Amino acid sequence: MKPLTKTDFILYRNCPQNVWVKIHEPSQYSKFEVSDFEKSLTVMGNEVEEIARGMFPDGYLVEKRSDGAQELTKTLVEQKASVIFQAVFATEKYLAATDILVWNASADAYDMCEIKMSSTTADEESEVADDEEGKNEKPAPKKSSGRELQFEYDLAFQANVFENCGVKINKKYLIRLNKKYKKAGDLDFSENQLFITEDKTVAIDDLMPRVLIEMEEAHHLLSPAEMPTRPCPCYYRGRSSHCTAFSYINKDVPEYSVHDINRIGNSKKLLKELLDEGILHIEKVREDQLPKIKEAKEGQKPSKPRKQNQVAVHKSKKPIRDIYAIKAELSSLQFPLYFLDYETYPHAIPFFDGYHPYQHIVFQYSLHVLNAEDFKAGLPPKHFESLILDGDPAERLVESLCTNIGETGSVISWYKKFENSRNRELAELVPLRFEFLHSVINRTYDLMDIVDNQHYVHHGFKGSSSIKKVLPVIKDLLALPKNVLDYNVLAVKSGTDAIEAYRKILKGEIVGSAVEKKKQEMLEYCKLDTEAMYIIWKFFTNLVAQSVQDGKTAER
Repeated sequence: MKPLTKTDFILYRNCPQNVWVKIHEPSQYSKFEVSDFEKSLTVMGNEVEEIARGMFPDGYLVEKRSDGAQELTKTLVEQKASVIFQAVFATEKYLAATDILVWNASADAYDMCEIKMSSTTADEESEVADDEEGKNEKPAPKKSSGRELQFEYDLAFQANVFENCGVKINKKYLIRLNKKYKKAGDLDFSENQLFITEDKTVAIDDLMPRVLIEMEEAHHLLSPAEMPTRPCPCYYRGRSSHCTAFSYINKDVPEYSVHDINRIGNSKKLLKELLDEGILHIEKVREDQLPKIKEAKEGQKPSKPRKQNQVAVHKSKKPIRDIYAIKAELSSLQFPLYFLDYETYPHAIPFFDGYHPYQHIVFQYSLHVLNAEDFKAGLPPKHFESLILDGDPAERLVESLCTNIGETGSVISWYKKFENSRNRELAELVPLRFEFLHSVINRTYDLMDIVDNQHYVHHGFKGSSSIKKVLPVIKDLLALPKNVLDYNVLAVKSGTDAIEAYRKILKGEIVGSAVEKKKQEMLEYCKLDTEAMYIIWKFFTNLVAQSVQDGKTAER
């Protein structure tokens, strides 16, 4: 077995079997495609590391994993080079590359610095790219006790390897972005500006002996040619926490299983009970096994029977419909209706003045507008859009929105927390439109609530309220052709695709006529999002009208 790397050691701590497959059966592991979201995080992480080197202008870069990297590192260390980027050392068992080594003359040793793309702020918003519970948006890297411990294990692994190779390490630092930093001109690398440096020496020194023991255990467990026999820890986790090779390791688990029950990852005891009883298929789950719905205390909202409803509709294949509740939701809307969707780029390093790390650049919107007269006449909504690919788009995009959204009428989004958060940020960036943007916030209705609040539950949603799970079901119910409103036929299929397209255009990786082609693809994608919202709204509107006419107000 090749020396165990820091990356594989961190992965091992999450799931040993997954790393065993990665090391011993790489052809199998490679079959599991890395998500676009994970790829974008890798690219962003590399960019953050490169920019952080600006704090040390005299550093020498050791080309990562290149031939002779270890010999070059050894020579630089012997010469007491002031700053070394990507220094590499290895033993027979382990290999580590550290982001930055800084010579500390007073200690006659090197200080070790690890760069992370996480923020220093614990309350960072969890909205970066695609989330199953919303508009397919996933959370931004966020400081937490689990993530913090992972960072400390990361540093401890490196320190153990380097000291095992005879390199004395003095201080151990964690360098990460300062969420409170606001760009004004050139990036500011001075203390406590763009980056914060945290001294982790005490924590790492205390952790190193324990990590060394785990390193030995990992090497011992991963070395044999046969997969470890102990159970895969991911087996007792919800689907979103499964390792890359989960389906290969756990071949008996169906594609849609109890691991997919809504928020089952937060009900670990329930999941374990089901699995220990041998229940993998959702149709085998008994009603008495699911948690009872507790009565709401005064001033609290009642809990929603998400798990119970998901299991019930999967068994019956009949939707749950609360027409009174749906009607109440839709009755709150006022024409004209504005179906609004943003595309954004949440880059770790702010590109434009006035932005913080990870603040979203709102570079595109799609807007379908339906007035009362057109609705009564059976006419489709009018479509407006804007896509700005040069400079800071905030002011121009807001002015375009201001032209197309009137002073009255409901703004409809899917997962409104995202759009409203962007509107608050835009209000700070474009203060002259503060009142307009806060008016939009106050008028925004979340169409996802009908699904998320369990007013309409269909087995095809599979416990999700993502628009990309809901739309195909509604299409089937409306008997629409498969290629209509189909994300899969688009060149830009997701928010992550839109982010990557914007990033490449911004950085000059797409140029010339290819820019115009990509622009049209981005416009098609965003337009589909708001058209999908209109179709879903129309479905629920017609469902209410027909049910009231038929005298059916609830089906459970």
